[in-house]
Order: sequence, then structure tokens, then C-alpha cells
Amino acid sequence: PIKLHSIMLKAPLDKAPRSIKLFANRTSLGFDDVESVDPTQEIEMTKEMYESGGVVNLRYVRFQHVNSLSIFVADNLEDDDVTAINQLVFIGTAIDSANVSDIRQGEDAH
Repeated sequence: PIKLHSIMLKAPLDKAPRSIKLFANRTSLGFDDVESVDPTQEIEMTKEMYESGGVVNLRYVRFQHVNSLSIFVADNLEDDDVTAINQLVFIGTAIDSANVSDIRQGEDAH
């Protein structure tokens, strides 16, 4: 699991996503569910957001223990039929990392 604090989207401006819904830790989510289930966060992207790097800060308290993330893109900036994402980056911190010093302390106890 990770603590997710932001995402970065890179996309061609004429096909870039506009309305995005993020669903954290929803493993059985279908297209019919995206209208009836409350998203963890909704994002409205703008041309300016993409031009300034495409980084979106998330509501950090709602993304503290993320095992899975479902992403629904409802439309794009140009209201075109085709939406494209060139790059999607998740920015956060892993939370279940092993501490080597804890392992050694356990070995010394035997």
C-alpha cells in the first residue's frame, strides 16, 4: 500500500482528460457504478493545468492506505470522442517497508 499525495497526467491537449473520478480501494467497480458510487476524489482538469506540468494534489487524508486505484475519465477538454493519456504518474510513499535493523534485533534475541 501507499500514501498517495498527487498524480501527474501528460496528454495531448486536444485529447486530454477533463473530468476524472478516482476511486481508492474499490476492487469491483464497473462502468455502471461510477455514477452511483461516490468517488474518493473528483478532478476537473484545465488546459492551464496540463501546461503547468499536469500535477494534481490529492486530498491526502483520503489516500492514506491505497492498495488499488480505479480511474474513470468522463470526458476530455475538446469534448471529442477520443481521449488520450501519454503518461500517468503516481506520487506518494510506500508504507509497508521492512526495517533491516528490526530484523537484526530479532535475530539477536535468539
